[in-house]
Amino acid sequence: ISSLDSKKGKTLHRYYSEMTRTLREMFRVLKPGKAAIVVVGNSIMRGKDTETQNCLSDIGKAIGFEIPKIGTRKLDRNKRMLPAGETINKDSQIQKRMHEEYVIGFIKPES
Repeated sequence: ISSLDSKKGKTLHRYYSEMTRTLREMFRVLKPGKAAIVVVGNSIMRGKDTETQNCLSDIGKAIGFEIPKIGTRKLDRNKRMLPAGETINKDSQIQKRMHEEYVIGFIKPES
């Protein structure tokens, strides 16, 4: 993303840095054998899928979490909340990216 848009690249880098700190804190406070659930959606930046669920899963594994599975939940296009606007542009970035969300289980190992 950074090679296509440095500003968006910095934003994405900051997001993953903040999420790394968040996941480290979750790992610190969770009791062994317990889990935390994180629900995320993807972003499309400059036409590229950020694959947030895979990046956060990789970060979690590097910290020490076990990731048993990443679940997918479809979003009902008629019930989701979108930014206010006069018309709905079916080709807009927000319309392209908000079709599903991902449920990630982060388990702190027993030992």
